[in-house]
Amino acid sequence: MGKRRKKYKRVVKRVPKIPTVFQCPRCGAKTLSVKFEKLETPGFKKAIISCGSCGLYAEYPQPVPEILQAVDVYAKFLDLYLEGSIKVETRKPSEGEGLGEGQRLSEGEA
Repeated sequence: MGKRRKKYKRVVKRVPKIPTVFQCPRCGAKTLSVKFEKLETPGFKKAIISCGSCGLYAEYPQPVPEILQAVDVYAKFLDLYLEGSIKVETRKPSEGEGLGEGQRLSEGEA
């Protein structure tokens, strides 16, 4: 009589994901996001960096190539912020910005 065949467990390789939310250099909260807007110049886009907790707001000084992702822009922004060579504003989210698609203000709130 032969032995039973041993069952091997499959090893699942996890693919690391690129982060989309980063740590804010001003307040330390993990609420900093990088958003992109298309420009008329082909191959380039505009980067807007904003923090959801402290209101940090900055626009990247020059157009960003479309090949760069949010993590690349964050790294460059962090370098510029720590050097003090980027203009940073403080903006609190306005009342209308928090509304998602399909949501409207009622007559009493407007």
